[in-house]
Formats: sequence, C-alpha cells, structure tokens
Amino acid sequence: MAIFQSNLFDKASGSVGNVTMCQYKGKNVAKGKIFSKKKKQSPAQRVQQVRFATLSKLSFRFCNTLQASFRGQSWSTARAAFIGTNQNAVEVDEETLAVTIHPERITCSTGNLLPPTVALTCNDGERRIHAEWFRQPLSPVAKDKDDLFLAIFDQKAKKDIVYPLGKRGEPGKADFPLHKKFQPESIIAYVFAVSPLNTRASRSAYTEVKHE
Repeated sequence: MAIFQSNLFDKASGSVGNVTMCQYKGKNVAKGKIFSKKKKQSPAQRVQQVRFATLSKLSFRFCNTLQASFRGQSWSTARAAFIGTNQNAVEVDEETLAVTIHPERITCSTGNLLPPTVALTCNDGERRIHAEWFRQPLSPVAKDKDDLFLAIFDQKAKKDIVYPLGKRGEPGKADFPLHKKFQPESIIAYVFAVSPLNTRASRSAYTEVKHE
C-alpha cells in the first residue's frame, strides 16, 4: 500500500492494471491486487515432502559413510544422491504421515562396481566386530585394487562409523571395536567398494550381522 499526493490523481478511485486507488482519511491510497493464493497441497505432495525431510535428516546420520563412498565429491553432491536413490527406503502413510524406514533398502553409495562379499560377526560380550572378506572374480566392475569398506549404523544412537577393510584382490580378516555409543542389538551393516583410481563405486550391500 502506498500514500501519494498528485494533482492529476486527486480523489482518484478505481483500478488500473494490478493497482487499486481510493481515498482513505482524506488521502490518496494505492494498493496492489492479490491475484493468487497458495494452493492446498495434495496427499501425494504431503507424502513426498515428509519423505524428503526424512531422507534429508537421515543423510546427516550417514555422514561418515557418504564421505567415504562418494570419494572426491562434495557433500551436497553426496547428500543429493543419497536422497534421490533412497526414495523407496522410506514409506509414508498417506493419512497419518507416519514414517517407516526400511534399513534393508537403504543404499549408502551409488555406482556400477560390484559390491564386495563380506561375512560379519559381532561378539556382543567383547563388543567387537569381526569381518572376513573374499576375493571375487576379476571383471570390469571388480578390480583387485578396489578399496572395500564396512559401514556400521546404530539405529538407536543414530550414528554411523566406517571401517576400511582392504583390497578386493586380497582376501582377509579384521576385528574392530564397537563404538562406545553403539549397542550390539541395534546395529546394522553395509559394505561397498570404491575405486582408488577415480570416483567409481559400488552400490552398498545391506549385510547380515551374526551375533555370538
């Protein structure tokens, strides 16, 4: 709204384009018209909004894993890729907007390399993770020099930690201490491969953790 003084438009009233002029308390007043109102969101739009917000928050909880799997790429690139590739990992009820996350559908990395084959065991009493990885047949998507990684995520602590395993062409075993904030019963695991020569990677593989 604007107050103006002009002999030409003295006591003017009416509309010109998107401007309405009138008299208010003896002064000339010009007001802009409002042509549109915000449309009400559809159920599908509300669901997608909740899904996006959930994945955005989840990306920060997988921060360490994304930094390892998207080697040489910016955080914004890694986060956008995580959100884009995990749409089916988050289920949102259309009526209540209640969220269900499916950990087995989550992928922490993207690419066409072959995911590694890793066997995992958690010694609950000693709070240690034992990992054993195996050599895979050579192919354009499985090179001996590929670096292998293990990502452990605690669903209660909502934190992740990444352990480097070694090279794809050198099968081996390793033991890692469980993070002090992690509980054996709430951990889940993912394994993935990253090329040391470029930014190529594999999709992460959700991997069963056996407990003893």
